[in-house]
Amino acid sequence: MSVASGLMAAVAVACPVCGGREQEVFLQGPERPLNAAGFGSSRREISCGTILRCRMCRFGFRQTRSNADEMAELYRHMDTAVYQAELAGRQRTARTHLRIVQQHLKGGRILDVGCASGLFLRQAADAGWQVTGIEPSEELYPEAKRTLEGRGKVHQSTLEHARLEPGFDAITLWDVLEHVPDPLGFLTACRDLLTPGGYLFLNVPDLDSLEARLLGSRWPLLLAEHLNYFNRASLRRCAETADLTPVRFGRRSVWFTVEYTAYRLAQHRIPLARAAHRLASRGRPIMMPLRLGETYGVFQRA
Repeated sequence: MSVASGLMAAVAVACPVCGGREQEVFLQGPERPLNAAGFGSSRREISCGTILRCRMCRFGFRQTRSNADEMAELYRHMDTAVYQAELAGRQRTARTHLRIVQQHLKGGRILDVGCASGLFLRQAADAGWQVTGIEPSEELYPEAKRTLEGRGKVHQSTLEHARLEPGFDAITLWDVLEHVPDPLGFLTACRDLLTPGGYLFLNVPDLDSLEARLLGSRWPLLLAEHLNYFNRASLRRCAETADLTPVRFGRRSVWFTVEYTAYRLAQHRIPLARAAHRLASRGRPIMMPLRLGETYGVFQRA
């Protein structure tokens, strides 16, 4: 797997964001069918496929793309053991997400798409929000319900199939938009669920981040389930096309154990990561904040 030169010939494939038909090969990787072994936090192999980048809007996307039903089926049955083992760190990250939201709104109806085990929803409910979550995983959905303890609604579904009443004051997509085959259509559907003046919050991998540029083909966010890779310009364009007004961009840290961090870095062939993982696995868990090369955006419906 190698990062390709931007001088490679253009590929005549339509960009999912702007429709442009001239793409350069950003990364040339082996194409393997998306399956459970390479999917989610418990992945046992890394294969991000070939990633193209639009010469017009700079959006990046996997050339071979699963459709929405295929992605939903994989999420429905994915192995969540590794995800669940990192709940303490994910809870700290959820607190960070709530602080971002509450810089713009203090309460109301909030929808968390891809709510996983419900940690962000629990934080929001504790802060007085009326919460609703969507989670397709058969294992994480009941965990989210238990986490909420009856203080909100959780749907085992995808956004496309959930039957939701519009009028949300806020919608959150924490690490979601990179997984959907049609990011523009997805944002449009979210816009339609927002009340006028409502806010959309999201976080995505950023191809122009320092981490992505330094690590190249070893960047840990190059994953099989990531169909989309943004920078702030392409994220802005996608949102504006969906009639969402950009309000703010930023970067936030996530929290993981040193053991999990080293395990993930070893999968991406980062030097000394395997040795670090062996050492970390022998001691007490140590939490650490990380910047992975993501950007978050805040958008508002007119």
